[in-house]
Amino acid sequence: MDRRTALQRIGVLMGGGLSASTIAGVLGGCSAGREGERFIARTLTEGKDQLVATLAELIIPETDTPGARAARVHEFIDNMLTDWYEEEEAQAFLEGLDDLEQRVRVFGGDSFLGLNQEDQVAFLTKLEEEAYAWQNAGQDGETPFFSTIKSLTLFGYYTSEVGATQELRVMPMGEYRGDVPFEEIGRAWA
Repeated sequence: MDRRTALQRIGVLMGGGLSASTIAGVLGGCSAGREGERFIARTLTEGKDQLVATLAELIIPETDTPGARAARVHEFIDNMLTDWYEEEEAQAFLEGLDDLEQRVRVFGGDSFLGLNQEDQVAFLTKLEEEAYAWQNAGQDGETPFFSTIKSLTLFGYYTSEVGATQELRVMPMGEYRGDVPFEEIGRAWA
C-alpha cells in the first residue's frame, strides 16, 4: 500500500478531519527515525516524548501485533511537529499536552504518566467523548487536542513499516483460488 492509499483510508477512518500540515507531512514522506538510530526529540522535549509515546500506545496498544510505541509513533509525531507543522500548530500541540497534564491534576493525579493504566484509559476515554461531542455539534475553532493526537497516532502507525506490514493485510491482486469448482461460479471469467 502506498502513502496516498493509506492517507485516504485513514482520512475516512478519521472522518476527514485532517490538518493540511498532517497531509503534507505524510505525503512528503515524514516518518520516524531510521531503525537502530538513537532518537533525540527536537520539539517534544522535557519528557514530553514519553508522554506522547504513552498516549499513542494507549490509542493503539500492543495486541497480537506491535503497538504504537513499537512503531515509534512518538518519533513520527516529533518529526511532524518539527519539520511539517507551522510554528503555531506545533505550539498548539504542546499547549494541548500541558492542558492534558493540568486536567489530570483536576482528575486527581500528579501527572498522566503517574496514573495507573486503568485511570489513563478512563481519562483518555473522557477526552475522546468530549472531542466526539465537539465534532458532532459542528463547533468551529481549535480542534480538540485528543483529535489531533489520535489522527497523528493513526497516521504515524499505519504509514510505518510495522503498521503497514504487520497490522494491515494487503492483497493487491486479490486472493487467488485456482481450484474453484465450476458449479460454484456458474460461468467462466475472462
